[in-house]
Formats: sequence, structure tokens, C-alpha cells
Amino acid sequence: MRPPVLKPPFYMKLSNILLSLVLIVVILRTTKDILAPVAFGFLFAILLLPLAQGLEKLRLPRAAAAGIAVLIFVIFMAGMLYFISWQTSSFLTDLPVLEKRLMLLANNLTIWIDDKFQVDSDQQLAWLNETAAKSISSLSQFAVNAVTSVSSILIFLVFIPLYTFFLLFYRRLLVQFVLRLFRREHAGEVHEVIAHSRIVVKSYVVGLFIEMIVVAALYILALVCLGVKYAVLLGTLGAIFNIIPYLGMVLTIGITVLVTLTTGTGGQAFWAAAVMFGIHLLDANVLLPRIVGSKVSINAMVTLIGVFVGSMIWGIAGMFISIPAMALLKVVFDKIPNMRPWGMIMGNED
Repeated sequence: MRPPVLKPPFYMKLSNILLSLVLIVVILRTTKDILAPVAFGFLFAILLLPLAQGLEKLRLPRAAAAGIAVLIFVIFMAGMLYFISWQTSSFLTDLPVLEKRLMLLANNLTIWIDDKFQVDSDQQLAWLNETAAKSISSLSQFAVNAVTSVSSILIFLVFIPLYTFFLLFYRRLLVQFVLRLFRREHAGEVHEVIAHSRIVVKSYVVGLFIEMIVVAALYILALVCLGVKYAVLLGTLGAIFNIIPYLGMVLTIGITVLVTLTTGTGGQAFWAAAVMFGIHLLDANVLLPRIVGSKVSINAMVTLIGVFVGSMIWGIAGMFISIPAMALLKVVFDKIPNMRPWGMIMGNED
């Protein structure tokens, strides 16, 4: 008679789960410079896979097909960066004038606070000086982080195309590697997970690009009709920030209001914020479900938590990569019986 199998108590399971999560976060943070470009390369490789496969059907070698696909992607991204830098050049030229207007607005705000709340301007100035003094160390740290971010961006620009090329070139080897990690009887399920994951990521990335174009057009049209200066730049940046769920909308409206106050009137700033908020509601409730579809069915609570966790681990890159990463996790959780409750809590009620 076989002895009964003793199950570990709940607190031991919980301790193992928490320890594993801590180790995963530590590993992800310490290997950020390596894994973050690989993650973006993985996304873009899935996006470019149909193009590479189409070139291979024209009897091009796999290396040539992958290289041409990556080259087209690099040219497209370089065109976007050139367009943004071209729009930013006029804004940087007018930056000293905008700074003077902003200081004038700050002075008027100080007078208004003194008049309405009886707070002397000297007291306000003292409070600002005290806050500024406390922020010196934070600003210096911010400068260090900014330099680090610039170097990280340069690393991204160099290594993401390389990783994308290698992932396209060695994709069959990678699939075989994943299959060998599991038993032969589970090969069908593994193939299904891989195929479903590819569909999810592809639908998300393609839908996101289409959504960015539509939202940028709506933002630019609305700001031009309101007579807002730098409408094209603000609309383009707003569409890019819109990739970050919820937080991108707040950042877009904040930048637009600040720039509009220094270049126009308070009424323009108010209506610009109201119209951009309305476009965001239209995007969240109509455009996003129709364009991106139901492939990435992650509920709002998990999405917001994922964005904050991604920001904590990988910074801005983590905020962008968090949604497709959670979508992939949900695909895996839904296929593993013991993990299905986690997949259920990540989705919607229906």
C-alpha cells in the first residue's frame, strides 16, 4: 500500500509564490538593459513575421528576408522620429518666449492667490524657495537619470533592430527549443499557445499603430480648429502617449494645457483639455474595442496595476511593454489548469 502524499501547508505555498515573485522582479530589474530590448524585438519580430514570410515565398533566403523586413521597419521608425524632431524644432526656437509667458502667468497667479486667500507673495516666494531647496537633490538625481535614459535610448535604437533580425532568423530554432521544454504528449497544446500568443501580440501591435494614427488625426484636427499653436506636435505626442493606458491621457492633457496657456488664452486651454478628454473617451469606448479587438481582454484594474509594475521594473519601457506582456501571460494561464484562476481574474466578467 502506497503511503499518502502529504500536501504542503498553505503558508509554505504562499511563501514560495512570494519568494518567486521577488526573485523574478530582482532578475528583471538587474537585467533591464538586456531583456528590455529583447522584449521589444520580440514584439516587432511578431509584427514583421508576415512580411518576412512573404519575402521568403519569393525565394529569398531567410537572412535576406529578415534583413529587408527589419530595414523597412527601421526606415519607418526613422521617418517618424524625423517628423517629430521637425515639429519640435519650431517649438524649441520659441522656448525663451514661452518661458517669459509662463513666468508672467506664475506672477499673475501669485497676485490672485494673495488677493483671494490673503497669502502674502513673500510667503509664497519663501515656500517656493524652500520647496526648491528640498528638490535640489531630486533634480540632480533626475539629471543623472536623464543622461542614463539617453544612453539607454541609444542602446535601444541599436540593439532592437538586431534582436528583431535574430528572432526572425532563428524563429524555428526558438519554437523547437520551447517544444523540447515540455513532454511530447503536450506538443499540441504548446503549438496552440504559441500560435495564440502570436495572434494576440500581432493584433495588439497592429491595432495600436492604427489607433495611434486615428487618435493623432483627431487630436490635430481638434486643436487646429481651436487655433492652438503647435497643434501637430501636441497631437502627435498625444497619440504616442496614448499607448500608456490612463496615465498617457493625463500627461497629454497636462502638456497641452501648459503649452496652450503660454501661447494662447485660458479659454483655449480649457476647451483643448475638454476636447482631448472627449477624444480619449471615444477612443477607449469605441476605437480601441473595434480596432484592437477582443484579443487583448485585460480588465482595467489589472491593466493599471500592470502599468505601474512595468514602470517600477523597467521605467518607461516597462509601461509600454506591460500590456502585451500581460496578454501573453493570460494566454498561458488560460491553458494551464492550475493557473486558470489567475487568467480569469485578469480578464473581464463576460
